[in-house]
Amino acid sequence: MTTDIKVHVLHTGLVQVDRALPFHDYYRNPLAFTGVLRSHINQITLPVSSYLIEHPKGLVLIDTGWNESVRQSQWHELGMQVQINKAYLPAEWSVREQLATLGYKPSDIDYLVLSHLHSDHASGLKLVKEAKRILTSDAEWQAANRDKLRYINKMWRDVNVETFAYERQMWVPYIRHLICLVMGVFSSLPRLATVLGFQQQL
Repeated sequence: MTTDIKVHVLHTGLVQVDRALPFHDYYRNPLAFTGVLRSHINQITLPVSSYLIEHPKGLVLIDTGWNESVRQSQWHELGMQVQINKAYLPAEWSVREQLATLGYKPSDIDYLVLSHLHSDHASGLKLVKEAKRILTSDAEWQAANRDKLRYINKMWRDVNVETFAYERQMWVPYIRHLICLVMGVFSSLPRLATVLGFQQQL
């Protein structure tokens, strides 16, 4: 087992969306994010990323990117959401393929953490469902299984997903904590570090 912490940034696809989707606060039209009746010049392509963390206490994977099935049929994987976001997954970019390139199997992953369950983060979940533990926040899990418009729950159907609770005060600095987590500084996110069993002095 390694004594160092190493973070691999895995580009697990691309997504094409209307620029109003990631920057919705700048648009008055509440439907702008759908791209409906908007020019193609408003379309932008963004990276879809996952993160593999090699830690002395195990392997952690954050998010899963696109499923390989989008190469054959985006409609089959995304349904009506394909009108809002279009998935692209070049050869050898899937999370399963990139793990194999690094010498790992899905069953080698100790913890798979889903930051949230939107399709570009959870589509590839079934490619790595053999991970020892799969985690997301209880608030996200409840929202994802209630909201049929923004989430596609077939992506985690028949997958053993565990949930954990965020403390209320942790929601405001959530992004800062997640960035620290990705950088391998597990002690900066005490609650999640405890859940993962990584409480230690770094």
